[in-house]
Amino acid sequence: MARILRSNKPLRRLLAAWLQSCLGTGAGYVALLLLTYRHLHTSWAIAAVLLADFLPAILFGSWFGACADRYSRRRLIVVANLLQAAAFGGLALAHTAVPILSLALLAGVGNAMLRPALRSALPVVAGEASQAAAAVYDSCRWIGMTAGPLVAAGLFALSGLTLPLALNGLSFLIAAAVMGSVAIERSTPAEAEESRGGSSLREGLGEALAAPGIAVLVACSAGSIIAGGLLNVCEPIFAKHVLHGTNSDYALLVASYGAGMVVASVLVLQRGDQPATVLMRRYLAALTLTAVGMGGSAIAPDVEAAVVAFAATGYANALLLVSETQLIQLRVPSSVQGRLFGTKDTIEGACFLLGLLGAAALVALTGVRITLATGGAICGLCMLAGFVALRSRSSARTPEPPPIHTRAATGIVPRRVETPVSPHGF
Repeated sequence: MARILRSNKPLRRLLAAWLQSCLGTGAGYVALLLLTYRHLHTSWAIAAVLLADFLPAILFGSWFGACADRYSRRRLIVVANLLQAAAFGGLALAHTAVPILSLALLAGVGNAMLRPALRSALPVVAGEASQAAAAVYDSCRWIGMTAGPLVAAGLFALSGLTLPLALNGLSFLIAAAVMGSVAIERSTPAEAEESRGGSSLREGLGEALAAPGIAVLVACSAGSIIAGGLLNVCEPIFAKHVLHGTNSDYALLVASYGAGMVVASVLVLQRGDQPATVLMRRYLAALTLTAVGMGGSAIAPDVEAAVVAFAATGYANALLLVSETQLIQLRVPSSVQGRLFGTKDTIEGACFLLGLLGAAALVALTGVRITLATGGAICGLCMLAGFVALRSRSSARTPEPPPIHTRAATGIVPRRVETPVSPHGF
């Protein structure tokens, strides 16, 4: 990859701009949730800010994707970065509910606009190195969510919450300037028509879900997304109120989660391709470890113990995402994968919303620890349901197809797929 970056200056500039933007986002994410809790002091407000971040992607993601195919991707990328720069610049000065929620929504619109445009532009700039570039793209996201909160922890001691928010806005301005200088061409209409395939959404989705184990995977992933929504809302309240920690302690929890993801991603990359049966066992094991990690967080007596539990949960999250992506690439025909991923985005977005709203209610009614334990229980039930469903099909199992070369995934919103966009959407 280093050789490719040395020889491809546009790709090097694009990824460098993306990396510094991800670092700013990692710091800004922590500061935004702490800002919300400081001024609004309720779990409902945190849920509303997280909802504002990913709701535009659910409502307008398909439309923004169509715009990326029809109009200048470079202009869309620049506009999206400028919207997010304006949002976080304003958040650095915001103190009341309406500005905080409105600017968070503006940032969500920019994020929803940026992702399809940048994703579709990356292969064009990378050329034959598109798979390697995509891997670096995802790695930048998790580096940002790991190192960004650590940067924020240091900045909190200097300036409180204002400086990380302002620097995140600056990082988007830099990204707009650099990415706007990179030549990005659209695919031809003929190429776009060919990529859509000939079958309808219903037929393509039915073919994808008929692949062995895929329907079970989609259902289990939906449950884990609900748990991710619970965790996102609980984090700042858990660190500040339950554990009586500082802003830096909260940033440390977020960073430990990201560090677990990075470690898992590196280890999976080293193992190379695996048969589908191994991937499914690894997927179920990841659900089990997620349940253990969230359960451990629920009973953690101090910040140090919580850091270990969050790191284990992050490790499990990355293992879950990588196994899921590889299973889909291995068992689902490439001609219908796009429809499957698009449908998963919708399902997982709705589940994440359910998790956010459920967390706000559960925290108010039962407290943070029980809410975290509920998330662990949901993942445990998903693991048991998946194991039973797959075992019941074992007598009719079809011969295992030979492994094919698959691209290793390092992350969500998203979060995975990239929705939900929050870093702990599982």
